[in-house]
Amino acid sequence: MGDKTACDSSSAIDRTPFIWETATMRFEDWKKALIGQWQGTTRLYLEPPPAAGVVSESRLTVAPIAGGTFLQLNYDWSHESEAQSGVLIVGYEDADAASAAWVDSFHMSAKIMFCTGSVAEGAATLTGSYAAPPGPDWGWRIALKLVSADELQIVMHNIWPEGKEDLAVQADYKRRR
Repeated sequence: MGDKTACDSSSAIDRTPFIWETATMRFEDWKKALIGQWQGTTRLYLEPPPAAGVVSESRLTVAPIAGGTFLQLNYDWSHESEAQSGVLIVGYEDADAASAAWVDSFHMSAKIMFCTGSVAEGAATLTGSYAAPPGPDWGWRIALKLVSADELQIVMHNIWPEGKEDLAVQADYKRRR
């Protein structure tokens, strides 16, 4: 993670500082605020709280792709000493609609999860679903929230077919300087 490639367009991004006001943050400002290197911890909940989460160190790199239109979030973490990783690509469609594609080495099969949602007030909420044969599909919600200019939280919930939500992952990051 973090290696620049010939396709990296980060040098074309305007890094003009913006005023930290999440209540009025536009998508372009949100994208700029996320770009960079992050370090933190991930808590994996194999059972919903109050059961304790399994904690591991995590790194996150956020970079613009496709001419700056999309953001790609690459992260890594571990479970039982086995390295895990994931990628989330986020795009913006109109007034507040967002879409994403997500893959993760621990949480999914070989399928890409496509999500839809919104970006508003310094946060994105994206929801997708996955097959759980022989029963109905289950949902998955990913929320990305800028807590401050240097703090990012990513929370994931597993959503039962009946609508009940269980905390699955909480990742808390600080910007690497």
